[in-house]
Amino acid sequence: MNRIPREWLKLTYHRPRIILNGLRRIQCGGQLNGLPYTIAALRTRELKPFLEGRQAALFCHGIGTRIGREVSFALFESADYDIVARYEDGGVMRMVPVQLKELPPSAVNSNVDLQQILDKLGKKLPDSKDLVVAIHLNRDIQGLHTEGLRIPTGFGQIWLYGGKDHTQQAWSLIGDLLKNSNLVSDFHYPSDMIYSAMWQQDIIGRCLGSISLSFGLNPICQ
Repeated sequence: MNRIPREWLKLTYHRPRIILNGLRRIQCGGQLNGLPYTIAALRTRELKPFLEGRQAALFCHGIGTRIGREVSFALFESADYDIVARYEDGGVMRMVPVQLKELPPSAVNSNVDLQQILDKLGKKLPDSKDLVVAIHLNRDIQGLHTEGLRIPTGFGQIWLYGGKDHTQQAWSLIGDLLKNSNLVSDFHYPSDMIYSAMWQQDIIGRCLGSISLSFGLNPICQ
């Protein structure tokens, strides 16, 4: 997007690692023990902004790990997008509208699948070249085959991300599907140590070529 809307400049932008560390402290501190699932999992209408905030923080943290720079975000409900992501690129501040989608847990809705979400997006927003779509795979993503998916082409980028197991310590980021649906990178929930890995895989999950690894201290972990 060449022209940045003036209203985006006035938004409050959040640092993903700080948001995620705060949520993890709440989870580990026992405040959620005994609460109904819909409340503990932020699945009520009143708690929807917090659920979207967590999804936005996870996606931006994963993208930031992929590109090697911090990506912050601001919640901003619009007809076409849910957040504005912001990052610095060569001394220039970039801002991108992002629509958040979720493949919900089977316990919440077992009737929906990833292809249905993609098809619905393609029909609803057939020409949205400035829009990034981020789909949270809130299920077991082991064995996910992206090669067979019908990918709508009217978007700027389409990404998938999800936890690799029930601990949700390790995550995978897949995409951009419009460029390379086989490109996968791993990132970890925020900690003092940054770890990332990236590789390409074929339709049955076999690694293609070498795996790129990187390690380092997290300079903004609080």
